[in-house]
Amino acid sequence: MKKLKKIFESTLAKVISATLIILFALSIFLFFDFYKREINKIQGYYWVYKGDKALKKQDLSRAIFFYEKGIKLHPKHYKAMYNLANIYVVYEDYYSALKNYEKALLVNPDYEVARIDYAIILAETYKTDEAIEQYKKVIANKPHFIKIPFLVDSKKSYIHNRGVAYYNMGIAYRTKSLLAGLNKSSSRYYLQKASNSYEEAVSILKSYNSNYNLGLIHQLLRNQNQAGYYYCKAMEIEPFEYEAHFNLAIILKDMKDYRGAAEEFKKAALILNLKGDPDKTKYLFDVLSEVNQKIAIFSDEKYFEKLREEEENKTNSKYKAGKLILDDSDKISEQELINDFKICEGRKVFMGDM
Repeated sequence: MKKLKKIFESTLAKVISATLIILFALSIFLFFDFYKREINKIQGYYWVYKGDKALKKQDLSRAIFFYEKGIKLHPKHYKAMYNLANIYVVYEDYYSALKNYEKALLVNPDYEVARIDYAIILAETYKTDEAIEQYKKVIANKPHFIKIPFLVDSKKSYIHNRGVAYYNMGIAYRTKSLLAGLNKSSSRYYLQKASNSYEEAVSILKSYNSNYNLGLIHQLLRNQNQAGYYYCKAMEIEPFEYEAHFNLAIILKDMKDYRGAAEEFKKAALILNLKGDPDKTKYLFDVLSEVNQKIAIFSDEKYFEKLREEEENKTNSKYKAGKLILDDSDKISEQELINDFKICEGRKVFMGDM
């Protein structure tokens, strides 16, 4: 009886195994395309992984080869398409870059980073209106938010992406203003659109570039007080960027605040000198000399007294990385210089305080 039971169990196991094999073979026959796609997808992931490794090593030609092979096997791998597009941007093959950004966005329309980069290259290839439409899509997009503490916060990245989109849209509108040229009404219209975009960017990003560019737009629109305000905000964030100091100096000069203009020109010249740009530095000191002549004409004796005091109190100071170092122990003087460069001339006028 035991022997019969063993034979039965063995036969049953074989029948079940044979049935499963037949069913599996039948499923392959019936769902051949599905199995083929899944096998190709696995192979595609492997080649994309190889592409990622090559990209990390900056071996761009091999990365292109691996990514293209991976995408051919797995046509919905939008991250590979995005990486491939970025590599083509490095090679300035903008046609191939745009094509791969488009493919990535067809697979995943919510891929906001790809859409922003796509818009940047559209603008780079003089398709400014198309770029603006892409930025608007980023701003209007309402994706589902995912938050995993210490790992993922999609809402935070979404807000940041909106800020970047607004900032780049401001650049696009400023470009359209330049292209409008002699048509003053159109030029001003696009500058105002740029101003609106930068204002949104400032509220989100709070960066030097967004504040500086908003100040520049207001300066072009001849809104001197608003321009001064945003240049002052930019200085608070990055005190050793010369453009904000230089542009603010021009505004102060136009407002006939020659002392304030001289101080800002001096700061801009010192920053350029530190960065090793002798030609621009010489130009700025020439402008500073002209402003000092204006001060002399208006007999501003207090200002020249201050200059004489500075000359008398000169130390063997040196600058390093945009900071003043008197000696290894004098950290107070270093911080004083940073604070001095952070505070703009004419602050009371532009920001309502001292």
